This record gives sequence, structure tokens and C-alpha cells, in this order.
Amino acid sequence: MAFAQKHTDANLLGHVINSKTGEHVAYVSVFLQGTTIGTATDETGHFHIANCPEGTFIVVVHGVGYKQVERAVTFEQKKTVELDFLLEPDVIALNQLVVTATQHATSRRETPSVIDVIGSDQLEAVTAVNLGEGLRFQTGVCVANTCQNCGANEVRLNGLGGAYSQILIDSRPINSALASLYLLEQLPTALINRIEVMRGGGSALYGSNAIAGVINVITKEPLHNSASVENLTRLVGGQSIDWSNSFNASVVSDSRKAGLFIYGHNRQRNPYDHNNDGYSEVGLLKAHMVGIRGYLRTSDYSKLNIEYHNIGDYRRGGDRFDLPANQAHVAEGGEHDIHCGSLKWEWFSHDGESHASLFASAQYVDRESYNGEREDDDPFGNSYGYTTDLTVNEGFQYSRHFKQLLFMPAEFTAGLEHTYDRLQDRLLTDSNTLDQSTSVLSTYLQNEWKDEHWNILIGLRADRHSMLENLIVSPRLNLRYALNEHLVFRIGYSSGFRAPQVYDEDLHIGAVNGELYKITNAAGLRQEHSHSLNLSTDICFHLGDIEGDLLVEGFYTRINDAFVNKLLFDDTTSGYRHYERRNSDGAEVKGINLNLNVNFNANMQMQIGGTWQSSLYTGGGQEWDEGKFENRMERIPNLYGYLSATYSPYKRLSLMATGTFTGPMLVYHTTTEMEQVITPSFFDLTLKASFTIPLGVRTSLDVSAGVQNLFNSFQRDFDSGPSRDASYIYGPTLPRTLFVGAKLTV
Repeated sequence: MAFAQKHTDANLLGHVINSKTGEHVAYVSVFLQGTTIGTATDETGHFHIANCPEGTFIVVVHGVGYKQVERAVTFEQKKTVELDFLLEPDVIALNQLVVTATQHATSRRETPSVIDVIGSDQLEAVTAVNLGEGLRFQTGVCVANTCQNCGANEVRLNGLGGAYSQILIDSRPINSALASLYLLEQLPTALINRIEVMRGGGSALYGSNAIAGVINVITKEPLHNSASVENLTRLVGGQSIDWSNSFNASVVSDSRKAGLFIYGHNRQRNPYDHNNDGYSEVGLLKAHMVGIRGYLRTSDYSKLNIEYHNIGDYRRGGDRFDLPANQAHVAEGGEHDIHCGSLKWEWFSHDGESHASLFASAQYVDRESYNGEREDDDPFGNSYGYTTDLTVNEGFQYSRHFKQLLFMPAEFTAGLEHTYDRLQDRLLTDSNTLDQSTSVLSTYLQNEWKDEHWNILIGLRADRHSMLENLIVSPRLNLRYALNEHLVFRIGYSSGFRAPQVYDEDLHIGAVNGELYKITNAAGLRQEHSHSLNLSTDICFHLGDIEGDLLVEGFYTRINDAFVNKLLFDDTTSGYRHYERRNSDGAEVKGINLNLNVNFNANMQMQIGGTWQSSLYTGGGQEWDEGKFENRMERIPNLYGYLSATYSPYKRLSLMATGTFTGPMLVYHTTTEMEQVITPSFFDLTLKASFTIPLGVRTSLDVSAGVQNLFNSFQRDFDSGPSRDASYIYGPTLPRTLFVGAKLTV
């Protein structure tokens, strides 16, 4: 009975055509709004949906790169309706559906807060093999390597460090501090459908650590029968091979009741020594990932979704890679085995006005690490570690659309969720074992009034965190006013928090060169609490054949009781340091984001964006050395930006130029003593050419080649030898790198 579907013999068929070119559009979604019934156009642009339920429904046609079209249709038994659609290209992608801003699908143009989207086609265009490489080409986003040995990457949103951003997978916060450590490099683009970036406070929807914003990774799902295999081979610095292979296959049943997407990725990177001192600047990496995502329509109005992936990751930096890690003079790295899965059941009411979902996600991380040094007379080395981390998230969400609620149509959303994390960390050279468990019970409410011109969103989230005595309440208010389709104003306020943890990103260099670090929380440590304000103007313009969009966004975030680490004990003989995490006066971050998208014609597009900002501790500042304080935040430039340009002289050939600019920033350098360094500016330019070779109606081969970091804008003052400061690293993550790639799609 659960899988029963009434055979009404009411059918819908038709085709979809590009309004600009007159060509049929293949593989776009066609579905009945408020139901699980849908299909995709075939390779000829035609579609057919059988046994539609009786009644009047809205038929939605949606495809990446096109403006969404909706039309009402009435179905009757044993009658066939034919509908043909014209899709207008959406070169600026303002009509793309996103979920991060409100927890339900909304057009980017109509969201109450600014959402940036990085699609799978953009990830492919910039030759990104993982999440971190794809994030670099967004306004207000800065990605950098923070460790010369292990290669840990950090993403910074709107001038705040990585600990202040929440990374989600399919809108679920299951990435703990340990899992997030190498996540930017561990998540391959093979599983990513799109990345949604929401800058500014997101705690009102997503809880702790969303002070700077949210990065939501939406995984790929099965839409039509297809398969592809891909290879990318890079030559790092002209000497070290870095090759990646990926595959995926999508299978959908004829009835569209079930679908399965399978993907896999494998990567191997040899170490790279830039200054020829025998120690790597880019570490050894061996990684793989396999996963599935599928759905099962349990009825016309309900659907079950499942996702699972496994990540295997071995990384190591230092020297003597031909020997085990403990036989090297310096080695840092680890081996990760990560299992992650989720289940979600969705239900739609028959009137199409209500939607509910039950969800559960879990992630288990098993890590074996070695971070230390070995003297020539030491046969074993030191600093072995073993860490496990289990994170579980489950909950319920309900939303209801009201045609009129008080003064305007509205969308009400309510949810309840629980997150549990259990981390155990043991250093084999130390008898201490860290056993940290946290539990967070959360509820959230929001209501969004929306019409043609106005969006008014009021939201509230309450979190009961096991490491805090008080209930944390995070409110949110967003206003959007669209004067017309060309001019949109937004203003938003949100409150956020970051809970203290004994184990977090501060410990990712837990033992470098044998120096052991321990961090404990001070008695009465309070959570960091934030107030964020965003103000933006979105201008969409047409100048003849030129279409464009200009975003001007101002942001301000005040953090109270910011966390700082106070050195309590430093034994220079044993290399043991003990820090205590305390509350400082606070911090202020403010700045301006500018982003311009221009489509000159069908053959040429350009995006350019930049951020000017200031990130300062208030009051006495951060103690960076004994008795020395600094108000500037480390590793955050005041000026940074990106550009991306594509030119297609004819249909099968694309020429691309992408680049990132990083201005001067403050970093710390430890030699015989700690010192402050202001880094030079860097510009990292990539040139790429790709060509598509058709091999049949549904088969094509894409080949590409290019060079990353064309001007070799790489750090020039690395430390040398076994006593180097591995955290003294800044600038582009790779030197000049040549690459070639090929992708076969069926």
C-alpha cells in the first residue's frame, strides 16, 4: 500500500525550448509543485509524466542556467495534456533555487539575505578538485593553507577565521571541529551539485559556529540516466605529480519512483619541496571517496532520500617520505577513515501548502596521527595519536504556506533538532586521554511574509548546549525591498554564538616537532556572542546585449567575550606548553563586499569581486607573546578578491582566466623568538582551455589544459630544515602548476 499509485491515465507531455537559440533543452526538471511527481527532459528536450493525480497543479520547469517557468494545469482521468515551454537563459543565475537562506527552496532573487551559489559547472571551469579550491572564487571568501606540514586549509568569511563558519552537508551540521580540519581538501567536487554561501550571522537557523556565515554543500542527486569518468593530472612546481580520477553514474527508473546516484574519487599527490631543503612545502596526499545518493517515492506526496559516503585520507608532511613517519626527522600527518550518512523523509500535503521532513545524519571519524620529530639516536620517534569522533544530528521540520497571514502571504517554518558529539583523543606519549562529549538541543521558528516587492523575515532559535549553563537565544530579522526587477535592497540583523570546546581547531598542530600543546577552558568561560548587521543593494542592468548584476554589501559584526589563549606553562626542555582559553573584551569586523557579474554576449562572461575590511580585537587585544598584545587578527588581509572570465569563440571551445588576489596580512613567525610579519600581496592567475568532442547523441569527450599560478606568486621566505616553523605559511596554496584533464560523459 505504501507504494501504491492511482492509475488515473491522466498524462502530461511536451517539450522545452531555449527561447534565445530555438534549440531543445535536455535534462531539465519538470515537476508538479507540492508533490514528489516529476521527470527530466530527455536528450531531445521532450518529457512525459504518466498517471498524474486529478486536480489543478502548478507545473514547474527548472534547469541550471535558465529562469524557472511555472504554469497551471488541470488533470482529468484518461485525458492527456500537452504543454510546451520556452526557457529564457539566466546568465546571471539570479533565479536559481537555493535553500540555505530560509531552509526551504527560494529563488536567489527573492531571498531575504544574500546567497552566493557555486554550481558544478563553475567548479569544473575553475579546475577545482575539492571544496576548498572551489570556494576561492566568491566575494567575501578567503581560503588559505595554515600548516606547512599537514596542509590544513581554513576558510574565512567576511573577515573571521574558520572556527566562525559552519560547513553543512545537505543543510545538516554534522561536521565537528575534528572533521572540519581537513574537510576543505577531503570533499571532492565529484559529489558536489552546488555550494551555497551565506555570509553574515547564521546562528538563528544553524546554531553554534555560524557567526561569520554558512557554507552549505548540496550533493548531487539522480536526475536522468547518465555516467561520466574524469581525470585531472597536475604537475606541481614542474616536478611533483598530483592526479585525480573521478566517476559517477545516475540511474532512474522508468516510472521515476526511484533513482540512484553513485560517485567515486581517487587522488594521489607527491610531496613538493620548494626551497630544496629536504622538507616539503606541499605534503604527500593519498585520498579516496565513494558514495551514493538515492531517493524512493513512497507516494505522490512523500519521498525517502538516502546518502552515504566514505572518505579515506592519508597525508604527511616533513622529510624522508621513503621511510615510515616515525623514521623521519620531522613528520606530521595522519590517516583518516570517515563514514557519513543521512536519511530524510519528506511529506507534502494534498493542497500543496504544507511540507514536513524527518531527518537523521551521522558521521564517524577514525584518525591515526603522527606529529613529531626524531633524533638520529632515537629508534622510535614520538607523538603518536589516536582519535575517534562520532557526530549525530536528527530532527524534524515543518513549513506551511499561507495565502494571507495578517497583512501578506507568508511562509512559516518550525523545527526541532538534536546534535550529539563524542570525541576521544589519546596521545601515546602522554598518559592523558581527552574524552569530550557535547549535546545540543535546538528549536527554531521563523515566519517570512513575502509579496512582489517585500520580504519580511523574523526568526528565533534557542539552543541548550551541554557545555553552557544558560539557554542561548539567537534572533534574526531580515527585510528585502524590490523596487522593480532591476533594483533590490536588503538589510538584516542576526545574533550568533560560539560555544567553548576543549578540543577544536587550535589543536590541529597538536604536536609539531615534538612540542606538545594542551588547552583547557578557564573556570566560568562564557560563550562568544555576536551581533551582525548586513546592508546590501543588488542592481540588475541591461545595456543593449549586455546583461549584468552589481552587488554592493556592507557588513558589521561585533563579538563579545571573544576567545583568546593565555600561555600558562612553557617547558622549553620537554617542549610542553599549556594554554588556558579565556574571554577577552571582544572583537569587531566591518567591511564592504563588491561583486559584478557581466554577460557581454552568448560567447563572453565575466565575474569580479572584492572585499575591503577590518578585523580587530577590542580592548587590550590578543596576547601573542609574553607581555605583548595585538589588536589585529592574524591571517586576515584587509583587501582580497577574485576574477573569472570565460570566452567561447565557438560552441565547443572555451577559454577561461581565473584569479585571486590576497593583500598584506599579519602572520606570526617563530625562530629563536616570536616575531610579527606583514606579508606581501599575491595574485594567483590560472589560464585554461577546454574543448568538447561529440561522440554521439548522448556521448561527449571534454579535454582541457592550462596553468595555475601563472606568475608563480608563491611564498619565497619559507623556513628551512627540521626546526622550521611549519605554521609560517601564507599566500597561494600551490606554486606554478601545469595541468591536463579529460572527461567522458555518456
